[in-house]
Amino acid sequence: MAQFCLTAISGGDSLRDDLVKTLQELILIESDLHSNLLNVVQYVADRLSSAGMDVSILNSDTFPVLTASYGKGGILLSGHLDTVPIGSGWSRDQAAVDGNRVYGRGSADMKGGCAVIIECAEYLVSKKIPVSICFTTDEEEQMYGAALLADSELVKNAPAIIICEPTSVKLVHTEKGFFRFNIVTNGTSAHASQPWLGRDAILKMHYCIDRLLDLVEASSQKKTGMSMCITTIHGGDKNNVVTDICTVVMDVRYQPPTTHHDVQDLIVNRLRGESYELTSELILDAFESDLSDPLAEELIKFLNSDVVDMPYVTEAPYFANVNPHVFICGPGDAQLAHVVDEFVEIEELEAAYNMLIHAAEFTSRQTKDKK
Repeated sequence: MAQFCLTAISGGDSLRDDLVKTLQELILIESDLHSNLLNVVQYVADRLSSAGMDVSILNSDTFPVLTASYGKGGILLSGHLDTVPIGSGWSRDQAAVDGNRVYGRGSADMKGGCAVIIECAEYLVSKKIPVSICFTTDEEEQMYGAALLADSELVKNAPAIIICEPTSVKLVHTEKGFFRFNIVTNGTSAHASQPWLGRDAILKMHYCIDRLLDLVEASSQKKTGMSMCITTIHGGDKNNVVTDICTVVMDVRYQPPTTHHDVQDLIVNRLRGESYELTSELILDAFESDLSDPLAEELIKFLNSDVVDMPYVTEAPYFANVNPHVFICGPGDAQLAHVVDEFVEIEELEAAYNMLIHAAEFTSRQTKDKK
């Protein structure tokens, strides 16, 4: 694997160079769930404290959450600092710059957006424009941080929230819901030379998967309103024993107005007559932003682009449960998330910066007008 290197940047006073430098520094702090996540959180805390924001770190012993505020009534900018593991097979160094691209794990999802937020915060504070920020560190898995923040006054009282996930700097209209669940089949152990003396849990799982196979195959062949993917399967510990338990983890994404109850009903009906247990791991129903909200209308006009629908899941549903003014828009191509040689276009970092500054200024004016 290529060694880490920080590509030299000239002309450090420009917005472009500042954005790239901050993103490079974030990329070079590994922050997958096996890393010490406090390292990246402390980096951000130091930057925002130096800018003049009041910073707090919650959950420091597990998945830390950072919040920061300057003034009152300002927009809330949100992101996650965690990434999936770097993996292998990269042809580029982490944090390398080539032309208009910055390469590295998280460059698109979503340290690019986080770098933009940090730079925006420093500018807004310097102009005495109120702003708040929240960063989580477990978005790629359980989203405990988002659940914690949803209970906070910071999220509940924000006049507007923008989550800077990769959308190619287009405003998101809807994102798919997410239902991750386990199917477990149980059997009875026996010697593999006499399988009739036991009950094979793997064979029972085969019958279950067969009932769902058309849904899984359709998802792998084309884009559909609902996707279903078998993500992990485990069964058997020894090669001469009939397996007594088999577990499959399924990942289902679905569009509104479908709910996870609809998906579960579909699965249960498909598996009728089979012997299994179904347990939920994570449920996030589909999210739909209010395009009639004044900020949404302003962003659509400012960006001069169509709204988009996204297949991935963000922390938006958690926030939307307590605040109706939640939007998703940030730099990066969603199709580059989690891939080898992940990158973000520098022009998108600049476009996202301009968008967030405009949104913060607009929100500040709206808040003042209501007083």
